[in-house]
Amino acid sequence: MLTYIVVGIVIVFALFLCFALAVASFSFDNYTENLKKTDQFRNSYGIRTLDYVGEINKKYFRSRLKIMACPEYQDHYSAGIVALSQKTMASNSLASLAIVSHELGHAKQDASGDKLKKHWKMRRTGKICGFFFLPVVLVGAILSLLQVFGVLEEMIYLIVGLVCLGLGLLIFIFAIFLKYKEIQIEKEASVFALDFLREFLTEVEVKKCREFLDSARLTYWASLFRSMLGWTFLTKKDRMF
Repeated sequence: MLTYIVVGIVIVFALFLCFALAVASFSFDNYTENLKKTDQFRNSYGIRTLDYVGEINKKYFRSRLKIMACPEYQDHYSAGIVALSQKTMASNSLASLAIVSHELGHAKQDASGDKLKKHWKMRRTGKICGFFFLPVVLVGAILSLLQVFGVLEEMIYLIVGLVCLGLGLLIFIFAIFLKYKEIQIEKEASVFALDFLREFLTEVEVKKCREFLDSARLTYWASLFRSMLGWTFLTKKDRMF
């Protein structure tokens, strides 16, 4: 019985590993392909992205959001500011509308609660912890190995080494937790985005935008899996925070 359980666990782990590696390796290419495909479709309403943002800003945010320019492919939302590239502003493609709707979704999150602010604070904390991850792990590994092989005889070195390795593990778990929370935040922003889009687009167009946003969210899963499995050298490494 125990043998079957062990075999079952190994099979499940192998399947998960294959799935995670596939997502980590191909999701970014899939997103790029979806971006190019969705960018070819023009919205039937005939509205420019910049005008669309103005309409949503006026209706849902009382025109409190500020619009600013940013470099191409760096569209984002931050503390009451929707940053859009000139190309995005002038476009009327479904891809551009989906992208800005997603950022407006973040604006709605920011306006309706402190979930987004808390996540930003946790990310700043995570970046600080990230600076200590590699040094702590190296110190822990070196002290533990030196004590185990008798170079350092005092048991305190092994204890300190194990504590350092434990801290490194906690930082790693914290990084994975933050990436998972980010996926949930991105998912909610996309739900809000689709609600905005339904006011201007047909259901067929909304479906195309949903597929595009789903492919974008998959890249966040890819980042999580890369952080989890980067040490195996089976996939590219990704930054922890």
